[in-house]
Amino acid sequence: MPVESRQSFLNRIRVQKDLERVTGTAIERQGRGAELISEIAALGRENQDFIYHWAEIIGRSNGELAGHFVNRAAAAFEKLDRNGVETWLMAAMEQFDNRGLGAGIDVLEELPQYIEAYRSRHNSCSFDLVAQFLQHFVTGLGGREMIITTSSDTYTDTEKIFLPEIVNQFDERDLNFSIFKLTAVHLWAQSWYGTWRYQVVERLSRMPDTAATSAIFNCLECIRLDACVSREFPGMYRQFEALGYRSTMHKEQWDIWRARAPFLVDPAASAMDSIALVPDFRSVSLPELKCYQGEIRLQQIREAMFARIEREKAAMKQALAELQRTLQEANGRDPETTGNPKEMGEFSLAEDGESGSDGEINFELRYDGEQVEMTAELEALLSSILQDFGEVPDEHLEGINAGMYPDQLESEGGGESAGVDKNSELKDAISYREWDYTRQRYREGFCRLSELDVPIGDETFVEDTLAKYHGLLKSIKKTFEAVLGEAKLQRRQSQGDDIDIDALVEAHADLASGREMSDYVYTRFRNLDRNIAVMFMVDMSGSTLGWVNDAERESLILLCEALETLGDRYAIYGFSGRTNKRCEIYRVKRFEEAYTRFVRERISGIRPKSYTRMGVAIRHLGHLLNMTRARTKILITLSDGRPEDYGGYKGRYGIEDTRHALLELRRDGIHSFCITIDKEAQDYLPHMYGMANYAVIDEVKKLPLKVADIYRRLTT
Repeated sequence: MPVESRQSFLNRIRVQKDLERVTGTAIERQGRGAELISEIAALGRENQDFIYHWAEIIGRSNGELAGHFVNRAAAAFEKLDRNGVETWLMAAMEQFDNRGLGAGIDVLEELPQYIEAYRSRHNSCSFDLVAQFLQHFVTGLGGREMIITTSSDTYTDTEKIFLPEIVNQFDERDLNFSIFKLTAVHLWAQSWYGTWRYQVVERLSRMPDTAATSAIFNCLECIRLDACVSREFPGMYRQFEALGYRSTMHKEQWDIWRARAPFLVDPAASAMDSIALVPDFRSVSLPELKCYQGEIRLQQIREAMFARIEREKAAMKQALAELQRTLQEANGRDPETTGNPKEMGEFSLAEDGESGSDGEINFELRYDGEQVEMTAELEALLSSILQDFGEVPDEHLEGINAGMYPDQLESEGGGESAGVDKNSELKDAISYREWDYTRQRYREGFCRLSELDVPIGDETFVEDTLAKYHGLLKSIKKTFEAVLGEAKLQRRQSQGDDIDIDALVEAHADLASGREMSDYVYTRFRNLDRNIAVMFMVDMSGSTLGWVNDAERESLILLCEALETLGDRYAIYGFSGRTNKRCEIYRVKRFEEAYTRFVRERISGIRPKSYTRMGVAIRHLGHLLNMTRARTKILITLSDGRPEDYGGYKGRYGIEDTRHALLELRRDGIHSFCITIDKEAQDYLPHMYGMANYAVIDEVKKLPLKVADIYRRLTT
């Protein structure tokens, strides 16, 4: 007998004896007995010992249950690891203990169902595990910054990529992770390669049977986008092909569609070509979506796109106005004293002769025909505008003047700061450091901050606000008066209104042990002593123009009227600025200043300015709070968006600097809270302020009511 066959024979004999030992039953070497012996003999010795060990333990409780386990154990080891087999076995034992033999046997016999559930649970990939990687990965691909988040549906609105909470399409976690990555790439490609151009969205919206049209368009665009990816990212495309199809039949369905639309794989094809083909495919059976393919949410895309277009048009004009100012200064001309900037020169864009992918900058910026270097902000804006239009519309370059936001009217002599000596203000500016997260260190003396007075506004705004919110103001004042009426129970008093039982028991114990009995055995109520200083930091950035600015001013008027009831010390300062060299704090009300007609007129005079450089404003106002003697110190920020300023202070940089400024306040014992109307605040405020230190107001008109309510809760 050959050596291998002899060893195999001896191994089966050993397995048979071991099984008979642990089960106490003779195992025949025929029929199922021989098959069972061969199955277990084929396992590694460690797995065999595992089976023997648990069969012996189970057999002490029930021999029949042990027999079922032994019969199914080898099949379990074929599909599961040791932990999986043990979990399956423990589930059977638990059912046996709680519901009897039949329930335990059912778990062991339903092994295929258990294997499927176990794989889904242990081989799936969750969004939380891949979110950070995907965010960096998509950012590295290029184009506008897109937020990666989760939703019950998989799609993009051109500003966010919505992915599922979990992917379990495959038995291996790495493959499920790849589906996350491929889906993110496909949805990113829709924006980058022109699926969601303005013209495309408008054309789709006007086509009949929008749902069916969108479904066909989605499939045709998938063919075109796959071809785009194959040209620029061949390695990624190979993964598309390897993991995108659920079966051979699924692939054949897509092959039919590709054969009917061969032009879509041409580099010259566009999304408008996909729309033109939609009527030809209405009678063709739709293929199932590929594993990485999202759905289309046309309404969400329209809303996000139109809001972004208006926002970027304003930002474009603002950035060009800033660049124009810089160019004038470089030419030795003072933009503050020069006439209308439109008379100084015009901006234009010209192709630079280099080809680029959709969304890439392949233009040069010219001012009066001379090429000028674009800032990083302008490049990002142009890239995003190109993704939306495929070009930069003329209206984005028209009307570039200093009147974008009210503070820029200064150059025309009609602004609120006309006649102010700005050079004198800059000489008196205070230097503050700023946290640079890219270098992981502070930039000492980097920011220059000036304190300015808010100009007097129209007092009729105050009168109109008081009349508009007459009923609400009475309600707020009553609430605040109730706060003053609250009393605090003081224990262990020498005199009082009632007996302190705990103190009396302790005093009696002292007396019983021979010590002198304490006289401090009473309780009494005493009115709360409010020793509070609150600083209101009001966002005066250009984005507050309109209703937001009105709501901020109304909120402050109502709050000041109500705070006169409490007698709390409070101050109000606005903040804005333009670059680290011109950070500005606007005095509305100082701590030592009474709430007079002048303060009301300053509140009325609060107007939008430029940008939102928050870190330096927090540091300065925190310094003012530290100089105030109070037991409780609070900084409350009213804002409409994330920190952002010209010259790189945006995104992660601005958020991290603001967070460090707030941490500095916390170390000084100052509590910070933010009230915002930004619907995307959940993306950054928890990181800056902490999970419980901010409130998001869903409607601007609710701001006056909410501010007073939040103040009451923060200070009582």
